Amino acid sequence: MNKPREIRDALMSRVAQKYERDGYKVYVEPGTAVLPFDLGAYHPDLLAMKSDHNGYVIEIKNESAYASVDRLRELAEKIAQHEGWRFLLITGDDISRNESEMGDKQILLSWEQISKQKEKGGKLCSIGEYEGAFLILWGTLEAMMRKQAEKASLPIERFPAMPLIKHLYSQGELSIEQFDRMIELLNIRNQYVHGFQTTSIDEACHQLADLVNELFNEWHPGQGQPGGML
Repeated sequence: MNKPREIRDALMSRVAQKYERDGYKVYVEPGTAVLPFDLGAYHPDLLAMKSDHNGYVIEIKNESAYASVDRLRELAEKIAQHEGWRFLLITGDDISRNESEMGDKQILLSWEQISKQKEKGGKLCSIGEYEGAFLILWGTLEAMMRKQAEKASLPIERFPAMPLIKHLYSQGELSIEQFDRMIELLNIRNQYVHGFQTTSIDEACHQLADLVNELFNEWHPGQGQPGGML
């Protein structure tokens, strides 16, 4: 069995090779002399630079479950203050899902796209096309959670749904009531997509539509602002 350090080193090598292929200059476990700005006592696993004014400070974790988001949120906010720079938390879970979509090529949906997807799912739900509506609305919900994580400087927007939900709740981005509803709906989603029988998909679809609308109104940056942009 591979030791955790060996697994982590292998992940670092794969991530470094990916960014090098994309044209970045990559430093593995860079020293303070290489860093573009002061990070205090923090030592990143990787530094991927396009120029002195553009790049990623990267931390590697074997699994998303081991990530201490409390510790990394302040770091992500500090790095984001430098224009063109961003903190990335990359996990083995993330790489195994789709290595080809890591990093800057993995683009989140815009709020305009999310809004259109939300409306499409809501219309299908209203006419009784519950199965298709549920999947569209769940995708909409995940897209909104990832946007909110990015907005809140939480480096978790690439996490799977379950740890994404848990971290958003632990960081105060979801109420306990929203968290409970989301976990229940996630269980229904998992049963459906993995081929198990699900009950009351129609009721679940309406509950999901309500939750999507509720969070959209809370998180959308243009809500309640005259002339707000999507």
